[in-house]
Amino acid sequence: MYTVLLRGPSDPPQKIQVGNYTLEVAFLSSRRATGEAPQGTPPPAAALFIATGSDEYFAAGSGVTVSFSPSTPGPPLAGLDVVEEGTFVNGRWVPGRGLAGDDSDEGQYLMLRARGIQRVTLYRYR
Repeated sequence: MYTVLLRGPSDPPQKIQVGNYTLEVAFLSSRRATGEAPQGTPPPAAALFIATGSDEYFAAGSGVTVSFSPSTPGPPLAGLDVVEEGTFVNGRWVPGRGLAGDDSDEGQYLMLRARGIQRVTLYRYR
């Protein structure tokens, strides 16, 4: 289990090795309408990551984006295959809403916007 805490948007992205991948965790910028003034200091962002297989992770937290880079031999790039929100009931994963490309920048980033748990599987390519 690995955790990341980013205190604000000026904190640099953090890279952590989790399982077969290097995760780059960055502060999730809020999207504002054109010309809208910032509404104070955003709250800190935090996430927790657990590798449950060679290409499977659970992530919980809020306010971050996560990209995955392979750290083992093979194709050099990684994409998000399946991303789903869900919960654990009696120790078993119960999938909820599946997340598509508009929720992951077309499979490039895991986005943890609100507190919750997401399960992600990855694939590798050239």
